[in-house]
Amino acid sequence: MSLLRESADYELVKKGLVLCWPQAVQAKQLPLRLRLLKVRIGRTAVYLLTSVLDSKQLTVKQMVTLYKMRWGIEVEFRGLKQTLDRAKLRCRNDRRLLAELDWSIMAMAVAELFALREQLATKPETCGQSRQAADPGRRSLANIMRALRACIRTPDARPRAGADLPTLLREAITDGYHRKRPRHARYRPPNPDKKPLGAPKVRKITHQEKKQLHQRLEKSAA
Repeated sequence: MSLLRESADYELVKKGLVLCWPQAVQAKQLPLRLRLLKVRIGRTAVYLLTSVLDSKQLTVKQMVTLYKMRWGIEVEFRGLKQTLDRAKLRCRNDRRLLAELDWSIMAMAVAELFALREQLATKPETCGQSRQAADPGRRSLANIMRALRACIRTPDARPRAGADLPTLLREAITDGYHRKRPRHARYRPPNPDKKPLGAPKVRKITHQEKKQLHQRLEKSAA
């Protein structure tokens, strides 16, 4: 999908306003007026699109925050498919399949809430490892599941000091060291045919497209 920069009233709009108007729907509907921004998150250049054209109503900082929150949802999906091994559901009936998916998401949420309760109730200065160990923002779903599975496997065993379930959940956090390069996935080999998308292609609207735009505007106003 290409992004078209509106040139008819280009001087009346701020830099970054684009039209999203695929050729397949130009005769049926008006284009989407969007704001295109290029931001840098870490070392990666990210292009963000929003329908909120007023920069005061939605600032660049707020857009970056929302993007990072959205990425957190993607991480949860990855945990559901990999850590909980639900990339392939087992049920064959469609209704049971939805029930399996619902209960899998519920189980993941409840497990993280158990760990969150322990981590929020722990004071940083009394934590067994470090001051960052009680940070709920660094909770690790993989370590949470390891702690729960270890206790389920030996329900009658008396845990040693520091190996009880509350302590394991409290210390179920991600590692704190800084990587110099991104961590590569172990489960998927690199695909040589997959190329990066790169920057979006933005071009000026053509004369024919401008004519169709005015026709659509007149038709919608009638």
